[in-house]
Amino acid sequence: MNQFTKIVLAASALALATPQAAIAQDEYPLTGAEWVEITGISLEDGGGLAYANWLAGEWRKRMDYAVQQGWIESYEIWSNAYARKNESDMWLITRFKEFESDAEFEARNRQMREYMKRTIAQMQTESGDRAKYRTVDSDILAKRLVWRN
Repeated sequence: MNQFTKIVLAASALALATPQAAIAQDEYPLTGAEWVEITGISLEDGGGLAYANWLAGEWRKRMDYAVQQGWIESYEIWSNAYARKNESDMWLITRFKEFESDAEFEARNRQMREYMKRTIAQMQTESGDRAKYRTVDSDILAKRLVWRN
């Protein structure tokens, strides 16, 4: 193989490799890993035990079922140890990989109501009853990012 052929082959290989290198360098250094929904809760004076009992009962049953069904990855309860005025007393955290379609959302809600043996009207009434001792301050939807390797 003569010198000219070697140069042409090397140049061709370099020309083909360069676009791939440029594409690899053009990727964002972070990628999405999971969605996290964070619900801020404020408790009325004297309402902590009532809400904790509801979380340990009905809410936990729902959330464990959602994990079992693969709808969510996990859930957590966080307490604000030094809550200042207008800050939430606790946060309910739910982790999941992707959003469901509208049809899947409806199907999951129907399945959950069957599992919990509740109608929409019953669930609305129960939510209103919890308003006596807790207020939902905020809902935040965040996307956890990880390093792209």
